[in-house]
This record gives sequence, C-alpha cells and structure tokens, in this order.
Amino acid sequence: MQRALITATALVALAIATPAHAEADGQAWPAVIVQGKIKGNALFWLEAQPRMTDDAQRLGQLLIRAAIGVQLGKRSSMLSGYAFIRTDPIDRPVTSEHRLWQQVLLPLSRDGAPLTITGRTRLEERFVEGSGSVGWRLRQQVRLQHKLGNTSRLSAVVWSEPFYNLNTTDWGQRAGWDQVRTFGGIAIPISKQVTLEPGYLNQTVFRPGATRHNHIANVWLIVRL
Repeated sequence: MQRALITATALVALAIATPAHAEADGQAWPAVIVQGKIKGNALFWLEAQPRMTDDAQRLGQLLIRAAIGVQLGKRSSMLSGYAFIRTDPIDRPVTSEHRLWQQVLLPLSRDGAPLTITGRTRLEERFVEGSGSVGWRLRQQVRLQHKLGNTSRLSAVVWSEPFYNLNTTDWGQRAGWDQVRTFGGIAIPISKQVTLEPGYLNQTVFRPGATRHNHIANVWLIVRL
C-alpha cells in the first residue's frame, strides 16, 4: 500500500508541475458508464463521453467506448474492446479514430481497508482514418478512494493516469510521454446501482514547444447492472 501511495503522489506532482511555456483551456467532460455481467463471469462495458472544449463552448471531441471481458475476482477484471473518437479541434481538420483496447483492473489494497487503492493498466491500438499507421499507447491509472467518516456514504476519490506513446506515427503521435490526467472529486451513491462522481480533472498534454494544461469540470455517472 505504501508503494502505491508514493506512486500516486508522484503522479499528482508530475501533473501539476508548471513548465516554462504552457497553454490552458477550460473544458467540461460529462461521462456515462454502464457496466455489468452478461452471464457467469462475463462482463460488458459501455461508455459515452462528450468533451466540451474552448472554454466549454463547443463539442471538441466525442468518445464512444464498448468492451466485453471477464471478472477475475471481487475487485479484478480483464476487458477488451473498441472505441470511436471524433475530434474537432478549432485550428485543425476533424479526425476520426478507431481504437482497440485491452485493460486489466487489479486491487492494490486489501479488502475491507478504509482506503481502497486500485490499479488499471490499459493498452491502446489507435487507427486514424486516412492513415495506415497504428499508434500504440500505454496508460496506467492509480485510484484512491476513502470514505468521509464512519457513517457517511460519501467517499473522496483521487486518481492519476499517465499516458505513454510506444511509437511514432505519420498522423501525429510521437513516441514518449503523451499526457497525464489527475482527478479529485467525490463519489456520491445515488442507489445501490448508480454512483455520481463529480470533480476536477487536470489534463497536462505534452507537445513539442508547448505543454497544455486543460482544467476540466468532470462528472461521471456510473451505472452497475
């Protein structure tokens, strides 16, 4: 547990570090996730996330994600799926990305502990329309969740997720660190099956010549069937 806490703290520090030259944008990312069992240990995952960019005034990106997988344990699972991402930047042409992804979710803390720590490793294969080049990207999230008091149903949630590009493509992906996302918020149980997680997300995007900090109002609606 101590090692996981040190790792999470280091990732947060990396995300909020201020570079010499930086750009910034205010955004809003509402998201809906529906997940549950199909039969036995078989799982499904559905996700939709419109991302409002440019001071949250326009739809800059739309992400749709689906997957199936296997429940390995009470808090562990494996998923494999597909995502479609349409990106409409204000200063560049619209792109459509088709993404294959594989994910492993594992507990990093013991069951019943007041502080729940979870690790999520995700590998992505990125295909952009108009290019035959495939971008490989690795993502590693560490998530911490702690109840706010012995009788409270609310929990504090903090997670950080660095992205690392494994190769360079002809459509713009460069090998090396791509971005870091760091979230802080509250988990609010609406019912046994529905949880709302509003909070602040910092997205630090590393690009040649400039690093971009996006300050994002991020709200997750999570439905477990």
